[in-house]
Amino acid sequence: MEAVIDIGNTMIKLGYFINDGIHEVKEFITKDDLLSDLRYNEIESCIVSSVRSREFNDDLASQLADRCKLIILDHNTPLPINLDYETPATLGRDRIAAAVGARFLCPDANVLAIDAGTCITYEFVRADGTYLGGNISPGITLRSKAMNEYTGALSLVNDFDRPSLIGKSTKEALQNGVMNGMIYEVNGYIESFKKHYADLLVILCGGQARYLVNHINYEIFANRNLVLLGLHKILKHNDP
Repeated sequence: MEAVIDIGNTMIKLGYFINDGIHEVKEFITKDDLLSDLRYNEIESCIVSSVRSREFNDDLASQLADRCKLIILDHNTPLPINLDYETPATLGRDRIAAAVGARFLCPDANVLAIDAGTCITYEFVRADGTYLGGNISPGITLRSKAMNEYTGALSLVNDFDRPSLIGKSTKEALQNGVMNGMIYEVNGYIESFKKHYADLLVILCGGQARYLVNHINYEIFANRNLVLLGLHKILKHNDP
């Protein structure tokens, strides 16, 4: 069994893989909860992708390194795709994993991976397996918090399930502004990419994807474990 760990800004996801398939996925809030759950006696190898601080990552690595074969994903880790990116050292580990996962799910296709989490990231992989780059924008929570924290009177809103075209209250106006802005953005990106790549495939993932999935005007594939799948492919690429 192999373990893949995706440490995001708010959540930690752990995936156990057996025979190249996902056996179990768990989510945690704290590093201690993750470490107490890991099945050290069962896993042969592990890969970690983290967007947290260096101190956080070093501490985690020190606790894992003596217990299993460990890869900490960084810009020097060999990948099963080619990078055409000017600053690979600054490329988010979760973004790399999403691109690899998209390539695995859609081999030999032009594919756009959209990861809706704390931020929304867009990763494009060309049909020949080259990652050309992508974009980053604020996610639902960041947009809502920004309007609350950087104004004197706008409240923090959290309910985004049913946006409408016109808000009949300030609360509705905030909710609609956050959600419709994201919906128009995502649809706009897909439309623009399709002008250049008519055969484009789109994969949607991330903790906030549920708010978007029914509002996209194009055929998409939803896969909540895209980053975990990509991490596993990177692990296998380095430890066949």
